[in-house]
Amino acid sequence: MLWKVSVLTWAFEAARPGFGPVQTRGVRMTTEEAIKQIADMGFDSVELVVWDIEDFPESRRRKIKDQLESSGLGMVNICCNDNVYVWSGPVYTSLDEKVREGVVDRIEKEIKAAVEWDCGCIGIWPGSDLIPPKIQYWKAWKYLVDTVTRCAKIAEDHGVRIALEYKPENILNNVDSTLRAIKDVGSESVGALLDTGHAIVAREHLPTVVEMLGDKLFHIHVDDNYGDWDRDMPPGSVHDFRPFVEAVKKIGYKGSLSMDIWPYEDPHKEVKMGKDYLERLMREFR
Repeated sequence: MLWKVSVLTWAFEAARPGFGPVQTRGVRMTTEEAIKQIADMGFDSVELVVWDIEDFPESRRRKIKDQLESSGLGMVNICCNDNVYVWSGPVYTSLDEKVREGVVDRIEKEIKAAVEWDCGCIGIWPGSDLIPPKIQYWKAWKYLVDTVTRCAKIAEDHGVRIALEYKPENILNNVDSTLRAIKDVGSESVGALLDTGHAIVAREHLPTVVEMLGDKLFHIHVDDNYGDWDRDMPPGSVHDFRPFVEAVKKIGYKGSLSMDIWPYEDPHKEVKMGKDYLERLMREFR
């Protein structure tokens, strides 16, 4: 296979109340139970979603490490979502310096957890920093760049990369703003996390986005929608991803394809659907 195919743990976990379109039907799973399901489905890697790093004390991190090793799973990325769960309102662009310091402290803990789990990348999604910002745009942008720069220095010290995830309506709302942020931060440890569903809603052409990001494409979330809303459907549900996969191969991408799926009915069925589709495409481009 060209790349590892992974899936976010939240495909099997119940999301936090009030987040997402509907609660996943069926029994709620812990992170550990989700990891087991992912291993049982034949994946060789997993992506962990963290809503609150304080939920992962040292003892739990150690148990997860043991579970990963015994299951033969690698961890490809950690989605750091504390900003949309712990705080209400702007975080990376907050006027309150204590809030910005708070998110840097949490990112540092997540970077250290990544090292413990042999994970080389963390994803930052400024989902609570909406457009229009609460303050003048360029001031908000400066706060964003300064905060990410502080995180980047920590990442550099630990040999971990940071992938910035953009989404319409956030201060990082398209590929252009993401490239500008990467340039302004100016760290080799900072690149982009491309979520195909977000790019589709932004009316972007996926192969062109891949070409624009080039070697700054650190991580990929693969999901699908109708272009109206970020529905997190299995890839191939609506769009043909062949041109996208071809473009990813062309730039020499070395990461993984990680499915960011929100199952509406049966997690196993929808995750398997996406896994089979991506593996079939990759066989075509060997």
